Amino acid sequence: MAADRNPAQHDVVRHLAEPPEVLETSYRTLVEQVRDYAIFLLDDAGWIRSWNQGAERVFGYPRDEFIGLHGSALFIPEDIAAGVPARELETARQDGEANDDRWLARKDGTRFWANGVTTAVRSAGGMVAGFAKVVHDRTDQKRVQDALRESEERLTAALHAAQMGTWRWDIAADTYVFDAALHALFGLRPDEQIRTFGDFLERLHPEDRSAVVLAFQRAVDEGASFNVEFRVPLPGGGVRWLRDQGTVVRDADGTAQSLTGACVDMTERRRTEERVRHAQRMEAVGQLAGGVAHEINNMMQGVLGFSELLLHSLPSGDERRGDVEQIRKAAGRAAMVTGQLLAFSRRQVLQAEVLELGAVIENIEPMLRRLLGEDRQLVVSRASGVGRVRADQGQVEQVLINLALNARDAMPAGGRFTLELRSADLDLAYGDRHPGVEIRPGSYVMIAASDTGHGMDAETQSRIFEPFFTTKPTGQGTGLGLATVYGIIRQSGGYIWVYSEVGHGTTFKVYLPMLQSPREAPPDRLLPAADVPTLLVVEDEEMVRRWIVRVLTREGYDCLEARNGIEALRLLDQRGGRVDLVVSDVVMPEMGGRALAERLVELGYSVPVLFVSGYTDDEVLRRGLLDPGSRMLEKPIQVEVLLQKVRELVPSRARDRGQSSGGDGNRG
Repeated sequence: MAADRNPAQHDVVRHLAEPPEVLETSYRTLVEQVRDYAIFLLDDAGWIRSWNQGAERVFGYPRDEFIGLHGSALFIPEDIAAGVPARELETARQDGEANDDRWLARKDGTRFWANGVTTAVRSAGGMVAGFAKVVHDRTDQKRVQDALRESEERLTAALHAAQMGTWRWDIAADTYVFDAALHALFGLRPDEQIRTFGDFLERLHPEDRSAVVLAFQRAVDEGASFNVEFRVPLPGGGVRWLRDQGTVVRDADGTAQSLTGACVDMTERRRTEERVRHAQRMEAVGQLAGGVAHEINNMMQGVLGFSELLLHSLPSGDERRGDVEQIRKAAGRAAMVTGQLLAFSRRQVLQAEVLELGAVIENIEPMLRRLLGEDRQLVVSRASGVGRVRADQGQVEQVLINLALNARDAMPAGGRFTLELRSADLDLAYGDRHPGVEIRPGSYVMIAASDTGHGMDAETQSRIFEPFFTTKPTGQGTGLGLATVYGIIRQSGGYIWVYSEVGHGTTFKVYLPMLQSPREAPPDRLLPAADVPTLLVVEDEEMVRRWIVRVLTREGYDCLEARNGIEALRLLDQRGGRVDLVVSDVVMPEMGGRALAERLVELGYSVPVLFVSGYTDDEVLRRGLLDPGSRMLEKPIQVEVLLQKVRELVPSRARDRGQSSGGDGNRG
């Protein structure tokens, strides 16, 4: 900023117009008393012709070196090269004065910030006889100004980074002042202003205005801290959440004069908190659903199993067969529901294998077209070079079917359902966009299932994967389809997200981890059992254990019973390990099925193990409860399914001795 001409300079100019002999005496007397300003004269060509003590203090030149020096030597090299000294004199010659702030150079080469005023001195005939120059060292002031500017810039940058804006409300005048950052947070156009408290309230969400007014009143009247959150509707739709914190400024009498404060953008934090709450809610619901389904599954195993045994015992013409059949059908439907709950809660044991998802989609494509109907188009897009995944093929097909059914219901008047298959890389930045879910960075295979249906609002999207949540009329849906999809994908180590907008369709994106290793061979089968017709049934649920034993003994097998792995090992030790097959539950008290199987190997028993399970919780699965190649049947188990699996594992000759033992034989 250019400084006003110093009074001493006016005197210099005035005395320059006097006769030379008077000029010299007056000038010397005047300027030599000035120490804070460098005051000197230059001739018409720019050579310095006078000196004062201020010149030595400012520039560091003694009298004998300063006089006779060309004025351009006081400038920094960059300005000399750019011709600044000559232009400055020319400006003073043309305009009478040149006034500017710039860097100048001392004798030792150091630079300082100075204000310089160069004034043309004219002769009696009006010709320029030379120049008077006054230089003031303003380096300290510049440092203060630069520090203040840098501080303001840092504050502005910090406010921008923190998504904050500041404001001030003068209570008496009812005037509001917003800074540019807060102006942007409110989504205002450049020509829009908030000038009064009423203008401010008008910009808030109607449901939040009363809370904001109350917070202001309490801060002013009661001295309470001012801290309130509110929503600001945005021009393009949606809202921005702001937290407003302020301080009341009072006069000496304690009267509130103004409020000043800052608003922080809380929108993303609100969204993050909601996503975390949603993830926690899903986890809690999953634990509840899995526990309930496990208990019901064991009960359904008894109902289904014993009703099937009862059917086999009733003559073909017995009217009671119809009643028993209804019991079995009802129990079967209940078992289907519990199976879906187990899928949602990730408490199924999946029969994982290496899959090419492109081949899976191709195989199931005809079924999907039939499910969608003639008025809905199926479009399949498969990128080349998509990697393989490890998953349960039947469960992946169930995912595709459920997504297709969901799309069909969203397009009652017809539309297009698109399946897109491609590779994708998920990184830490992607994980940051989905708080509440721990995302493992790496390569994935993505299936995007999109429809052109009616779409969903935000509230529906937040609950779409919850069990029993449905937007369909009563009786037209169980609300378990997408819950099942969610559980299958999460248990397979993948992720699923929904993207939707009312009136603009829906897209589900499924990510399954891509295998990096070469194609895997199927696991080796265990050696066939020895020629001993004895089976060991290990199950902690008595009703389920008795049913398995009864089915197997009726088929001609001898059976031993144990309630857990510890009892099973004790029985094996008593018999010297002579059993054909161990049929074991997976999760049991004291020792579960996996631990039992490992102990059998350690003890040298070459007996195969057939696992049965109602569920295994997600934590146990992640720790590897069962090997991928383990033989496993899920409860409830049908009689023929159990017998077929046992026949595969136990040679037929092992049953010869027991064929005549009757249907209800039981050892143990």
